[in-house]
Amino acid sequence: MARNVLTGVLGLLLLVGLVDSVYLTWDHGSHKADPMGFSGGLCGADGGCEVSRSSALSEVPIPGTPLDMPVALLGLAFYLVMLVLVVLDHRQRQQTKDKREATPLSRLLFGLSALSLVYSLTLFGYSIYVGSICKFCAILYVVNTGLVIVTAMSLGESIKAFFGHVWSALVSRPAMVAAVLMVTFSAGGYLLYRGAVMSARAENEARRLQSVPAGPADASRPTKGPADAKVKFIEFADFQCPHCKIAFKTLDDLAKERADVSVTFLHFPLDMACNPLVDRPFHQRACEFAVLAECAHRQGFFFETAAMLFDADEVPKDEVLSRVVAIDPKIDRARLESCIASDDALATVKQDVQKGLAAEIRGTPSVFLNGKQIGGAVPRDELDRLISEILGSAN
Repeated sequence: MARNVLTGVLGLLLLVGLVDSVYLTWDHGSHKADPMGFSGGLCGADGGCEVSRSSALSEVPIPGTPLDMPVALLGLAFYLVMLVLVVLDHRQRQQTKDKREATPLSRLLFGLSALSLVYSLTLFGYSIYVGSICKFCAILYVVNTGLVIVTAMSLGESIKAFFGHVWSALVSRPAMVAAVLMVTFSAGGYLLYRGAVMSARAENEARRLQSVPAGPADASRPTKGPADAKVKFIEFADFQCPHCKIAFKTLDDLAKERADVSVTFLHFPLDMACNPLVDRPFHQRACEFAVLAECAHRQGFFFETAAMLFDADEVPKDEVLSRVVAIDPKIDRARLESCIASDDALATVKQDVQKGLAAEIRGTPSVFLNGKQIGGAVPRDELDRLISEILGSAN
């Protein structure tokens, strides 16, 4: 392939990566500025971008600052640096007799591309582990794979020969320039990002109500924590929703650790068998799981059963029932089976669904804090901050 064509393809890939990184940085900052009100942008509230918004790999800690640096911002700086290097490499090759000969710049471009692919594979593996694929992150995975392929084709020498020049590429002048540019772009971008997010957060907090009415209490629904808790969470969830599992675990931990917090679980299975909002086959065991959890609740074992059901997608129906019975010797299997066979538990699940529809829920998880919707799988640090605000305003 002609050298100019390869350079053009490389530039196009970098522009795609740059635009995508800008969007992910904006998405991350928007969530940090207003986790209670941010609807999710193009990615949607539950479109997988939680991985780039709030996961353990979404930020680089910056000690002594109110905000950490989003990894997406580092990606933005990386693609800018790569664009500069591509331009410099193109100019340098135009001045040489053999435009196919490998240069320190071409080796550096290939090396950086390979590192970006390794990082992409790490993030992809993490996404598979948590069961959530960020579609805008996936674009970067494709871009970084393309970068390795194109820079390898542009290298002008075999990969084996490249490894013989790794050290010289790392200590070359282009590598030093790349390092300086990376630090400059990252630091400058972070200062702009931090200023914009902190300003937006201050505006959001200024207009936030100091207190909001708690949702209507319903003692019959599964609740963990004191009835008179000043901080009351309600989670509408689906047992086949991976983000619901994350929200459930976070809220369950909160209720265990804090005496001023209660958590109530309401069913909102995204299954056309019991949810009129769903008009096509989707999460086809969600209603089945909801009924089973409701029947376990009537014997006092809802939360233990719920924790198991979030991992039961591939488990046969009879085995799921056996696993519930195995949770505790006090669980009566005959009573459980009788409850499942009746229409009463299903009717209760449908009542929860109607409550969700009345609250204009369109997806899961949907979490409410003292009657106000705050989003989906909200990170623990954000929940702690919101709790502190409510308890502070109550004093």
